[in-house]
Amino acid sequence: MTMNSETEKTINRILVSLDFDSSSSSFVESMVKLASQLDAELCGLFIEDSELQQVANLPFSREITFPLAHTRELNSDQIARHLKQHAEAMREMMKNLSQLSNVACSFKTAKGPRIESVLSESYDFQVVVLLPEKYSSLTAKRPARLEEIINPTVLLYDGSEQAQKSAYIVKALADKGELHQLKILTLDYDSEVLAKQRFTFENVNIDYQRINAYEISSIIALLETQKTGLLILPAEDKLIEQSEQIRKILDALKCPLLLVR
Repeated sequence: MTMNSETEKTINRILVSLDFDSSSSSFVESMVKLASQLDAELCGLFIEDSELQQVANLPFSREITFPLAHTRELNSDQIARHLKQHAEAMREMMKNLSQLSNVACSFKTAKGPRIESVLSESYDFQVVVLLPEKYSSLTAKRPARLEEIINPTVLLYDGSEQAQKSAYIVKALADKGELHQLKILTLDYDSEVLAKQRFTFENVNIDYQRINAYEISSIIALLETQKTGLLILPAEDKLIEQSEQIRKILDALKCPLLLVR
């Protein structure tokens, strides 16, 4: 599979969303590795969930502690401090892992609803990585290898410029021997023929399926019935602007979502 150098150069910044869910930290190392393979800068965006702090201020809110199951009042100031501590720990982790892999890395925080906060910060990035709210890696007690996470990968290929960038990501994963199973969603016979011309990998099992890919419900229905390790969607601005549609996709997923701009 060939890819022109101009397409390669357009993928130079990756934004990965992180939140208080400790399972997201196990995904950081694999994202650093992906950034290294793409020769791209990685930016971690930690979301301070404003809704959590608002709930803590309600008079009936309590926090249950284990193993004795004692309850105590939630305190929004304590939650805010805890979130900042967690953000600093994630920042330090990303910094250390990025240095080991020689990856340019940056980190910032944002407050507000998660999806909207990520999308509002995403305009200077070519790839946006979102995790389901209850994401759990295959190896929760140790950093999961990228190979464990991404198979099978599902890619929507519609021939657009964003799809070309998506194809470059797939190529990078295949060239490094991380990708073994790939399902390509196409719109019609012509796009399937074009995809078959572009995707010729050794040691990668490729399946093709036609789908009404511009209907988000069609993609969701497919993902709910089939195992998916990674979903890559070429994302035009009109999709980026539809946070509710992206939220529906994430709710149906148990895997990372890559939006490629």
